Amino acid sequence: MDKRTSNMLLVGVAVLAIVLLMGGMWMVFQGLNTTAEPAAPLPTATAIAALPTQETAVPETQPTATAVPTLVVLLPSATPPPTVTPTDTPVATDTPTPTDTPTPTNTPVPVTLAPTNTPVPPTNTPVPTPAGPQPETVNGLSASRFNIQSRADLRVNGKIWFEFTVNNSTGGNVSFSQLGVMPRKDGVDRLEWYQNSWGGNDDKIKPTGLRWEDHIELPEPGNYTLRLVICFDGKDTCRSGSGTWHTLSQEVPINLP
Repeated sequence: MDKRTSNMLLVGVAVLAIVLLMGGMWMVFQGLNTTAEPAAPLPTATAIAALPTQETAVPETQPTATAVPTLVVLLPSATPPPTVTPTDTPVATDTPTPTDTPTPTNTPVPVTLAPTNTPVPPTNTPVPTPAGPQPETVNGLSASRFNIQSRADLRVNGKIWFEFTVNNSTGGNVSFSQLGVMPRKDGVDRLEWYQNSWGGNDDKIKPTGLRWEDHIELPEPGNYTLRLVICFDGKDTCRSGSGTWHTLSQEVPINLP
């Protein structure tokens, strides 16, 4: 019990003692008043009987006086501070020590496959067909145009019309023996089907050049190329195959079904 509570109880006991003292004095005072009354009413029985009534009335007033301590007990308004029961602070647990990192196992070495031998290409590789003869300028002559006309009949023994232009850069006349179209089938010149357009005895191309059109007929179906050629070695030598044929234009491919 703290000091403040002890003081409050002492004050309550003192107040209660004062109340009881005052009650006792009041009872004594009431008794004196009763004995001081005149003796005239003695013959009345009721007056004598009233004395015990006055004396017995004292206990009835005592319970009233006992209610005073209830008021005294309520005097302290201050509520005693609640006591705080301290709780035990939990003891910190030990942090677990990290375990050792496991040593990595040996990494498997990747298997390297040795490259296989590169297959040798077949030895019997077909040899590509060499490109046909290329155009050239010879003795100042060259072809600036060689075309198959739209009216050409591209069939066996059909009339295959063509046109050409020969330029002369010499400024004078140039003699030649044969000028015409050479057919080439499967990479081979077919001189027997050659179509001569100009040439003979002492033919010449003037400085202004030559423009001409003609046609050729081929007796066999197949894939062909046609080109403009010229020969300077004499008519008979050129036609016999002993002369040299010079190519003046690009080859033009055709097909005869």
